[in-house]
Amino acid sequence: MVSPGGDAPNATLCVLPWIHLCASIDGVYGRCCVDDAMYHNELYQQEEEPVFALNDDAIGCSPGSRYAKDNPDRVAGIAEAFNSPNMKRTRLTMLRGERVDACKYCYFREDHGAQSYRQSINRRFEHELDGLAARTDADGTVEDFPFFLDIRFGNTCNLRCVMCTYPVSSAWGAKQRPAWSSAVIDPYRADEELWQTLRDNAHLIRRLYFAGGEPFLQPGHFALLELLVETGNAGNVDLSYNSNLTVSPDRAMALFPHFKSVGIGASCDGVGEVFERIRVGGQWSMFVDNLRKLRTQVDVWLQVSPQRINLWDLRNVLEFARTDGLNVDLSNVVQWPEDLSVASLPQDEKARATAELTDLIAWCVDLGWDKPAADLGALRSFMNSLDPADLVDEGAS
Repeated sequence: MVSPGGDAPNATLCVLPWIHLCASIDGVYGRCCVDDAMYHNELYQQEEEPVFALNDDAIGCSPGSRYAKDNPDRVAGIAEAFNSPNMKRTRLTMLRGERVDACKYCYFREDHGAQSYRQSINRRFEHELDGLAARTDADGTVEDFPFFLDIRFGNTCNLRCVMCTYPVSSAWGAKQRPAWSSAVIDPYRADEELWQTLRDNAHLIRRLYFAGGEPFLQPGHFALLELLVETGNAGNVDLSYNSNLTVSPDRAMALFPHFKSVGIGASCDGVGEVFERIRVGGQWSMFVDNLRKLRTQVDVWLQVSPQRINLWDLRNVLEFARTDGLNVDLSNVVQWPEDLSVASLPQDEKARATAELTDLIAWCVDLGWDKPAADLGALRSFMNSLDPADLVDEGAS
């Protein structure tokens, strides 16, 4: 990677603050979905309703969020949030080659041998990296509208995945939540400013990422797709998803042909019983049926979250992918909860897992399967380089 305006490598720069905005399930804006300053999950564990104060380094919050009342001076629409004081400071800090505190999740992964979101997104948008400094005003402002949006239209979800929690999943909320809160959270449904901004800037949107909750259960997700079709801009937009694929995709499939491209990372952390043990409430047979239906129309790959529960089932996941002709992404290594991280394995199990991963890497290399081989190598490094006591809470990512 080359730093903007020069040839020296910049190990802190991420293209996202110049092209992207994330809006979380409870209405807090972020630099991206792993922005450490965006998540306040500890507030939802309080028995009595707390003051919903934003982290000092947070970008801001939407008018319909729970945070708006307690942070009136930090309420913004998405266009304003894109040039909030903290976003502008982020750009200037990165251009100086310094680490941004809110981005410690990515730096932590890189420091311990795992693949980071920063690294993968910079590869995807490599053509945007040159000239970032020239596009940035002296105070850090960027005049463009963010063409890449990640809006989490609420927490509606049908599963209680073992590495998830409330407020990210309404299914978890239905099982355990404080009395002052509701299971379902959707701060954007009645946000008229948001929907007007999306309509006014539809012609500038080029990429959308949807995650959960479960996007195929989110009314706002469908409303945005329909808005882009209605405005005639859908054909310029690439859609990317992370979905559990345990609910019917038929409504989305009717809209997908209007868009430039559609890619779906199907959350698959094991085969059969292991899948159902991790994705609690999901059925393996339904997942497979929906996956095979969708891949006749759009690009689908397996999005795996390596962890202690599925470490010994990764070979079965890879065999399933190979049989069905699917690509696999194993880069999203689980860091939290600590007891699910491979870093927390006892040393004797780490030695056994190292041998297993080494065999899997060799198998992938023999097949010319470079991406899974690299991801497994990073997983092996992460597992062996880290004291579990040093794990970083990955929030709601």
